[in-house]
Amino acid sequence: MYGLAAYYLIVAQLLLCASFVAASVSDVRERAVSDLVWIPAVAGAVISLYFAGGMLGFYAVKVALIGGVGLAFAYFGAVGEADAIALVLVSTDPDLTSPVFPLVGAAVVALSHIVYEYAVGNARGNHTIPIDQFLREQRWIPKAIVANGVRTEVSSDVNVAREEVEARQSPGATVEVSYGVPTVAYIGAGYVLFLLWSFALHAGTFAALP
Repeated sequence: MYGLAAYYLIVAQLLLCASFVAASVSDVRERAVSDLVWIPAVAGAVISLYFAGGMLGFYAVKVALIGGVGLAFAYFGAVGEADAIALVLVSTDPDLTSPVFPLVGAAVVALSHIVYEYAVGNARGNHTIPIDQFLREQRWIPKAIVANGVRTEVSSDVNVAREEVEARQSPGATVEVSYGVPTVAYIGAGYVLFLLWSFALHAGTFAALP
């Protein structure tokens, strides 16, 4: 990357990073991410596309493949919509090694966190918790609600399961749940680690830019 294009591609990465940091914080705190958080990342993706030059074909293919996988998982309810958006956007990074290295970083962060949550018991099988606790804590993925002695399973689609529980809630009910991991935060952490590694590796090149 040289000249003006190099500066703009760095700006694109910083815009992506800003969105991923904000989205990660929101995901950890609330297990929910506002669509507005992704505006800087979308701007970064547009910049990357504009300056792709001779790599436009490669850029388009990697975004289509990774994005298609993410959107398919979201459509069938295997991941949340924000998770799919994060996968699409991480693939728009202009670096040729992306999204491989960001996703490797995400996998390392995810494994470390899941091992911890398993050790403390949160990620170890299903749990039954009071409805009040379920409504307060966004980290749980509902499997079924038990109200007045009747167990009712909810959708396996993570994008609608919580809404089903909220619609069927009643005083004294309990909810069978599993631990919901902050996938967006994993991807965000992996992307930040990737940028830090990339900037450190190419520090000399950046310093030589006019």
